[in-house]
Amino acid sequence: MGKVKAVLDTNVLLSIIFNKTLAKEFSQLIEGGNVILYASEEILKELARVMAYPKIEKILEKARIDKKIVLKSLIGKLKIVRPRVNVDLIREDPDDNKFLECAIEARANYIVSGDKHLLKLKKFKSTEIVKPREFLDKFI
Repeated sequence: MGKVKAVLDTNVLLSIIFNKTLAKEFSQLIEGGNVILYASEEILKELARVMAYPKIEKILEKARIDKKIVLKSLIGKLKIVRPRVNVDLIREDPDDNKFLECAIEARANYIVSGDKHLLKLKKFKSTEIVKPREFLDKFI
């Protein structure tokens, strides 16, 4: 199998920032060169917005994590795509459609998410939708 293409949802990206074990495992995959992670501008905007929440900022401060450095480092590990297709599949939470749009543009094999709306789909076109642990267990 060639390189695996994956889109991580915002909560998974946040988990990688805060959870040293997840960060280490995803870093291993990325640095091994077998997995390419994709994001869109919309996903990154949402991540920056969530990281600015007072509750999250307190956690970052307490852990002495510099938000700008973390975002730059994370962005450096992601391939940024500009989706050309609009998807209107997830009606309960239309905001989640941006991950499907990114997956189409990236021709992703996986969307890695803990979000119930995405996970309920199980598959979107040729993209499997899996939980982070499931994804890691397949490739580590």
